[in-house]
Amino acid sequence: MSNDPWTTLVYSIRRRRAKLARFFKPVCLIAAIDLADDGLIDAKRLDAEVIISRFRDYVSLIFEDRAEMGWKPLWHLSNDGLWTFYANGTDLRPNDFGADKKPGTKSVLFNRFQKLSIAQRYLEPWQDSAQRVALRRAMLEILANDDADSRHFARQLFYVDRAMEPARWPTEDEVVEELSLPRSQLELFDEVVGGDFNGKVGFDEAENDEDDEIDYLDAVLQPSLQTPSVSEIEAVASPTAKLNRGTEIDLDKNPHIDSVDGAPDLEDFPEIQKAQIDVILGSLPGNAPKGLICALAAYKAELDKRGARPIIGILTNQHAIIDAEYRHSDAAEWLSAGIRQAGFPDFFRVHQIFLQHFPFMVEREKVISRIHVDETKATGEELIKPFRAALEMAKAAQNAGVATSDVVGFMHELKQGAESLASLPNDIPILGLGPEDRLAPAAATPKQRLIGTAIGFLERAYNLLGTTVGIGTATYPAFAQNLMQILEMLNALVR
Repeated sequence: MSNDPWTTLVYSIRRRRAKLARFFKPVCLIAAIDLADDGLIDAKRLDAEVIISRFRDYVSLIFEDRAEMGWKPLWHLSNDGLWTFYANGTDLRPNDFGADKKPGTKSVLFNRFQKLSIAQRYLEPWQDSAQRVALRRAMLEILANDDADSRHFARQLFYVDRAMEPARWPTEDEVVEELSLPRSQLELFDEVVGGDFNGKVGFDEAENDEDDEIDYLDAVLQPSLQTPSVSEIEAVASPTAKLNRGTEIDLDKNPHIDSVDGAPDLEDFPEIQKAQIDVILGSLPGNAPKGLICALAAYKAELDKRGARPIIGILTNQHAIIDAEYRHSDAAEWLSAGIRQAGFPDFFRVHQIFLQHFPFMVEREKVISRIHVDETKATGEELIKPFRAALEMAKAAQNAGVATSDVVGFMHELKQGAESLASLPNDIPILGLGPEDRLAPAAATPKQRLIGTAIGFLERAYNLLGTTVGIGTATYPAFAQNLMQILEMLNALVR
């Protein structure tokens, strides 16, 4: 699938499925493909009821009590970018459903949209019957190479003309042989799922949603309620990504996390900090840590650009690096007494007071502090490598007209941060965040901030390309593939 038009879509579906309903998306998509093959749905105006009806037919033979759930994967496939729901001529987005970021019932979803259509980027291959065959096979491969529940559907749907005749379904071995899948991979799931097919689910559907929040982090991190999903990280991304008028990926404020309280003295803080940074930079000797100098310059640049309403994630990232370099260096050997005893302490103090004017910052802290960084991997070259790749990707994307210079600059700052933290020990949280100590219980470590910031921004950028861009050029799919590769590299740094 690496060179066909479905690569990004298939990758997204494979990695973004609910743990206990892993067959939902592939079966729903196969249902739509089969309807298209029969000429029963129009790509530009899909009949949602017909799709979930076909899903119901297929699922009812194996899991009757889950057959009515087709509206869930129908919605979540829009998050993978396959199709788009429209309400009053505008695409329907997760944020349109409030805090849950998804419809809670079928009626809620169906009452909100007037039109469903294949996304522009996939319209041409969808209308090609040979390309639909390739996509259907990819969904069968996902089902056949997954848990026991999914493998039942690989058998059922392998031959479309036999789907409703259980007696004629091929055996699992026949499916594996036809798809040329290694049997050893499939057997891995038997140890976890086990048992013969009995049509039972074994869980409460209300506790398991077909949710785009279940993805690559959940697959590799230790199962824990404390582990944030990628959608949680994306929701608190600061900066977040947007498409500008030129359809380039650009930096943007998070409208929630980056909002300020409008206090009358707010405008004073940037000027105080910039003056303090100028004094510190002017006093640093030649043997001062390079990472410290870069972080101070980046902190000041953000204040120069956005003043009292900065992207707070950029400031906190740079502050964490400054603090880590200051704490882990023998400052007494290279700092003058005045800068050591007053300059840096005053800079840190004003930063913490400034944070108190971002009332929703605590939400970001709580999420980022739950990222389980693997300290055995997130060090040295292994930590730097994904950020170096992200910078090179951003430069190439800028040259191709897909990303702005601000994105390149942001990736350069993240790479510098990785280089600073790569050689520093004891990745510990920064405590004492203000007189009320509001953030201290959930204070994140510098590496958590660095990795979480990158994941949040890149995930948002990927989702923008998957659900919004309809340019149809080869550049965007290539960029999306590169994004996924870098996200996987970041994924390897967490437990």
